[in-house]
Amino acid sequence: MLLIILCLFLNLFSPFVVCAEEFTSEKSGLDVMFVMDYSGSMKSNDSMDMARGMVKAFVDTVHSTDIRVGFVAYNDRILSSTSPLAIRTSEERAVIKELIDKETYSGNTDIGLGLSYGCELINNTEKRKRVIVLISDGESDLHGSNTGRKWEDSQRDIEETAKQCAVDGIQIYTIAFGAYDGNKNALEVISETTSAQMYTAETPEKLIEILYGIFNTNMDYSIREVTDSVYAPGKQNIRVGLEEKYLDELDILLISPQNIGDVHILYHDKEIETINHKNYVVGKITEIDDDITELTVQLETEKNQELQIYLVSYRALSPVFSVNTSMNKNEELHCELYFRDKAGNMVEDEAFYQNFTCRFWMNNTEDIGNTEEEENTKNKPLDNGNIQILNTKIIHGHIQGNETLKQSGTWLLYGHLEDPMGSIELAPIQVTVKNRVPEGELPKIDKCTVLSKETQIQLNDYFSDPDGDNLVYTLKDTGTKALQAEITDEVLRVKPVEAGTGIVELDITDGEAVYTCTYEAEVIPLWKAYWWVAVLAVILCIAIVWKLTHKPKPKPQLKQLVADTRKNQFCGKLDAYFTLQPETEEIRPLSFSMYQFADNKLSLDVLFHEYPEAIEALELDAMYLVADEERKMVLYHTSKSSVMIGNSIVCREIQYSVSFGDVIYITSPNKRYDLEIHYIAVIQ
Repeated sequence: MLLIILCLFLNLFSPFVVCAEEFTSEKSGLDVMFVMDYSGSMKSNDSMDMARGMVKAFVDTVHSTDIRVGFVAYNDRILSSTSPLAIRTSEERAVIKELIDKETYSGNTDIGLGLSYGCELINNTEKRKRVIVLISDGESDLHGSNTGRKWEDSQRDIEETAKQCAVDGIQIYTIAFGAYDGNKNALEVISETTSAQMYTAETPEKLIEILYGIFNTNMDYSIREVTDSVYAPGKQNIRVGLEEKYLDELDILLISPQNIGDVHILYHDKEIETINHKNYVVGKITEIDDDITELTVQLETEKNQELQIYLVSYRALSPVFSVNTSMNKNEELHCELYFRDKAGNMVEDEAFYQNFTCRFWMNNTEDIGNTEEEENTKNKPLDNGNIQILNTKIIHGHIQGNETLKQSGTWLLYGHLEDPMGSIELAPIQVTVKNRVPEGELPKIDKCTVLSKETQIQLNDYFSDPDGDNLVYTLKDTGTKALQAEITDEVLRVKPVEAGTGIVELDITDGEAVYTCTYEAEVIPLWKAYWWVAVLAVILCIAIVWKLTHKPKPKPQLKQLVADTRKNQFCGKLDAYFTLQPETEEIRPLSFSMYQFADNKLSLDVLFHEYPEAIEALELDAMYLVADEERKMVLYHTSKSSVMIGNSIVCREIQYSVSFGDVIYITSPNKRYDLEIHYIAVIQ
């Protein structure tokens, strides 16, 4: 049990780590369908039979790991054909080359027939990248043909095939070969319909460069012309520098209008086996040593022999894209790109990465659907005006990209990588950017009345956005009349206006998500809120009445004394001095003329009525003076105060005579007041 609790604790309080996903750009394979014109006009355009030779040279030199080649030979009929075949071995390549050499140039031209048949053959393959290369020296020409087809039939097949290939994602590259007899715009239309390109190859030897140019985004390769010269008769030693690293294959291609004799290719201490087809020679090196920086081509040339030598280099590196596919808005997206060699080892050569031009960008778009048309366009960035370019840099043997995404949604991350060996378009990676809802609650308030003050709430103190966005506050109309609310400078002001239940609804938005918060308060009626005031008033009235009706009644002794001295009157004067009193109260000396009182009995609280606190503290309302004979007075009290006449203590409920010149001393029970009363005689 203790172990389970410890695991839960570590899970809750350990930092949350987001791991990036790795995406390896695996090649899905390429199928190439050559659709080649074998009409009679090709005899004059390709008298040396080099057009077919260059197609065969391509088959011999192209890297065979992930490519298959199909072939259609046509004039006004289909002469020979095959669906795409593997070319991994020399035996497999020989099958294709024999098919290319099987027929001769003759007859009319029916481009529509050859193109539609080639499309049919390549469409029967599984879902791989598919390309058709159409090589022709002129437009369709069916004059004199006995096939029953007309130019209109061929043209209709061309248009329909181009449209179907565009739907199926098959590109048709067209090559106007030799002295092209016709309108090249027709070939351009075919290529443009399928998002491809039209080329012109005036000479056969240029055909090989065009073929490799077509596939520059489908294979990691470079083709470099080593020499293009006219040689004198004799032995030639041609040195070829090797600069690229991490290569999987090297091919040496020699092309000449004349026959090429024996060729020896020396790669360090090895002689490479060659394939000689009269007008071209191929040497294939599959065991690459990066420490070897040069090879030598040895051959014997004839007089004025034209010779072109190409070095075709293939690289088998796999790009790996590392990126977080789920993140929050306003966080930094971090991605890395690096290569693994064919053995699976990571390439960390920073100098190697410096050769690349890299661009990462992101496009905020809707989720990709599953329709076939969307499937064909999913690798293309959508131009919806919301593209963000990532900052890229090369560091620690990686190409890094960074960007802060300020908008949520589904983003597609694209990458384009280019170096002298070609370019790579990385498949888009879907990144989900989440927008978190604003957080917070309004403070709770107690019941209030219409007399309550306006409540002011600084909203930014109570609400925040987890993604750091600025918040906007909006009041919703709830129809309530009990509360009056408004927002000014992000301060919510709420004022009760009438009794009832008041509800204020507040929308808080970060620009994307909306969070609604409810503020509720009960405005109670005044009578219900202040009932205790009425109760206190009643109690106070009762207390006053009780006090008025329950004054201490004189004792029988005092009553008798008053009755006995009814004929006597007060005379003289009393001077009063507070010798001790609280600092908060200041009572100056007082003087009272006693003859102004008509009755013969007087309570001292009447004399000091302006000082109720002193009366209460000294209990003066329980002390009485009664007029006596010979200008004397009788002092009688029932209080708890200390009372003295001169040096004599005056006990409660006992009569004491006060003569002219006597001093009465009174001290309160709490010792806060001391009072002296002097009885001074005056002449009436």
